[in-house]
Amino acid sequence: MKEENKEVQGEMMNFGVKTISAAKLALFRTDYSKYVGDLLDICFGRETLSESVLKCSKNRTSKTNVLDKGMINDIMAHVMEKFQPISIGMVRAAIRQKLNTCHKSKQRNGM
Repeated sequence: MKEENKEVQGEMMNFGVKTISAAKLALFRTDYSKYVGDLLDICFGRETLSESVLKCSKNRTSKTNVLDKGMINDIMAHVMEKFQPISIGMVRAAIRQKLNTCHKSKQRNGM
């Protein structure tokens, strides 16, 4: 069992420019939507999440940030591989839910 732990600790996962150890990923929650939220918190931070959107239409005039597409694609691929029968739409919905929660939290707390 200790050997397994050493293997997990040695592996690193890349999400865009952010690298997270497999040991840290093993500590994340086991529900896919909560796992997505944990990953987003680590990769972007709550302040960035509260001011960002997943995608932005070309006609949109607001000054919201769009999350890094490469990092989001890496997160979606990792989550779909880890929690296998889920679809990309389910992962996107979990990301949007996390973004909405962070935005509402920022509005309530006046960050």
